[in-house]
Amino acid sequence: VLSLTSEGTSSMLVPAGDHYTMTDFAIAYFREAHFQDISLPTASPMAEPSLLRLKARLCLAALMRFMGDQPKHKHQAEVQCIYEILQVCELLLGKEQKHQWEWRLRGWLLLNLLTGYFLPSKILMPYATKFLQLASSDPSMEGRDEEGEGRGTRGADGTLHVLLPEHCPSQKGHGARRLVVLMPGGMEYLTRIRTFTVAKELLQEICEQMGIGEQQEIQDFVLFAIRSDDKNLGKMVRPIKLEEYLHDYLLEDKLVTVTLRRLIWRTPLHFDNQTYTDVHYGQVSQSRTLPSRDRCGVPTNRNVPRGLKKQEGSELKEYIPKTLQPSISLKALHNHVATLLRTRQPLQPMDAKIQFIEHVMKLPFFGYTIFIVERISDNRVPVPCFFGVNKEEIILVDGTTQVVSQVIPLKELQKMRTLRPISDGGLPGLELSYGSPSSPRAMWVELSQVRSAWTCTFLLTEWQGRL
Repeated sequence: VLSLTSEGTSSMLVPAGDHYTMTDFAIAYFREAHFQDISLPTASPMAEPSLLRLKARLCLAALMRFMGDQPKHKHQAEVQCIYEILQVCELLLGKEQKHQWEWRLRGWLLLNLLTGYFLPSKILMPYATKFLQLASSDPSMEGRDEEGEGRGTRGADGTLHVLLPEHCPSQKGHGARRLVVLMPGGMEYLTRIRTFTVAKELLQEICEQMGIGEQQEIQDFVLFAIRSDDKNLGKMVRPIKLEEYLHDYLLEDKLVTVTLRRLIWRTPLHFDNQTYTDVHYGQVSQSRTLPSRDRCGVPTNRNVPRGLKKQEGSELKEYIPKTLQPSISLKALHNHVATLLRTRQPLQPMDAKIQFIEHVMKLPFFGYTIFIVERISDNRVPVPCFFGVNKEEIILVDGTTQVVSQVIPLKELQKMRTLRPISDGGLPGLELSYGSPSSPRAMWVELSQVRSAWTCTFLLTEWQGRL
């Protein structure tokens, strides 16, 4: 029933009508005629203890051959070992005797594991798909989204995630793994994931906690896997696709953490949920919508001064862009800010965060992800400058005047590749090929966050391709 080679497509067609139920599958493939093929008695498997021992030995032997602990039979393929396990366990008995419940649950667990690791064959696919359709409309089944669709039903390679019965140990948390998701602003979201939990399930869960119900807004967020080098030499950032298993990132390496970030800003923000507000404030306050003061004259800490305790103007000076400092009277600015602080009505912390977000949203480069460029192939652009990308375009911005020097629409981007440093101690680079086939163009930039810049640009380019 299971194939080790990919046969399916990326779409999942749901069989219509009352056919292709799991009961039909059990009758067609796991009844007496098929058990006779492996020389098992046709009587009820629960009738005699000796039959149970025989079935257990057959299942264990098949499992050991599949795992490589025992040699396979002559001309026996790995998939045939799986056939034996499925047949011997009698996964899909249509009987409802109470004393069979534990055995049936074990069968469901094995089917869940096998369909998660191996792409179902063309024989099993319509039955499993129909089961998922029925499970999504059954209130006793867990793992449904608000539209009634089964969550996490397909892995990155097309494998199916078969939903388990409500009372199965895996549905009650047994075998689940604790996962901490790092949120913007230093917040942490604690959850538990199972063996075949996919990123879409986790993303949906977090968005529900933030009061996000629209699919369009949910798609604006991305989960990232970040691997911190144990020698503190840097980080590797990789986006997690919606259909990918989270365990694939977490099983082998304890240095990997999962983070959440809003990548696209196409839906209006709503501040009716405290977690939603805190997450967006955390991301906006740490973003490079306003670059750091060391590069552009705007401080990294964008909190309004709580008081003016230093000498007149000295505390405010670090909040003034360097290009504007010669034209501003620090004494006049000090007096103006002091007046505002005395007359302004006090704000609750949540209201202050909302006002800050709304203010930043009005800035010219809001929605762009900004990176600092140290060198560039175009000599007309002074460095250091800024490399910004949003859902529509790439921009290069003058680091002093903040004037946009160049614009590359994402739809014209043909290829990207990272470049090694050209000298010891140098920075890596990112090469962009863009333009039309008749008029190709290329440009390279050197920046410290080349992997993040490549990942962000790739994700936004891929997202635009789905429009």
